[in-house]
Amino acid sequence: MIRQAAMLGGTTVLDGPAGIDQDQMADLLQQNVQPDFVTVMVSESAGSQEFRGIEGFKEALHDWISPYESFRLEIEEAIVSEDKLVFLARQVATTRHDGVEVETESASVWWAEDGQIRQVAFYLDRRAGLEAAGIDPDRRFSE
Repeated sequence: MIRQAAMLGGTTVLDGPAGIDQDQMADLLQQNVQPDFVTVMVSESAGSQEFRGIEGFKEALHDWISPYESFRLEIEEAIVSEDKLVFLARQVATTRHDGVEVETESASVWWAEDGQIRQVAFYLDRRAGLEAAGIDPDRRFSE
């Protein structure tokens, strides 16, 4: 499953609320997550917040994109590392308040165990995501 998902890297753009459909993504996860599945949103400024189960995943995604008038997630690369799948992404968004354009290099780390996903963590700081996955960000990009 992790190796198949890695094929998304470098080609996938999720554009706006329709592209990041919480219900559709939740349906895809439904049969592939452990019963105690956790979604973690990690931000240096706001700290970490955990969401439990599929409903928690949907809530986390809603919270993530709701401040934006427009939102696009470009998956630039997918890295398979042991029991983890790391997506390196670029987020481009325009805030609802004042229409400020924001661009962020981010990462998500998906941990698998016994053939199912046990946790996903979304990092607004790409380096932090790589480090959480056990990948040295300096070595990774100097190759």
